[in-house]
Amino acid sequence: MKPLLLTLPLILLAACSSPGKLKEDAPALRLESAKSPSVYMTCLLPKWQAIRSSSTVKEIRFGYRLLMPATSGDSPEALLETTAADKGSDVVLYRRHSPSPDDAINLAARSCL
Repeated sequence: MKPLLLTLPLILLAACSSPGKLKEDAPALRLESAKSPSVYMTCLLPKWQAIRSSSTVKEIRFGYRLLMPATSGDSPEALLETTAADKGSDVVLYRRHSPSPDDAINLAARSCL
């Protein structure tokens, strides 16, 4: 019983810090790109890693998910998903905080269109 009581808070913390938590709010940015998801991600990943080297990409159904962890704490700072569309890809960016439109994360997302 004790091990269960000790692991339960960790499980709950992990659930709160998941990328899905960011997706509960409206996207900070919605874009369309003429590039395929893989070409778009090839452009964007090094730019996000220059901002935060621990940014990681994961393949998802029909595209990719790029996650930028926060500098402190467990919650992700930003989550970007790019998925295949008729003429390129759809790009959706979720943010933990509402940044200015010209911050580095938003500018990087726009620069790879």
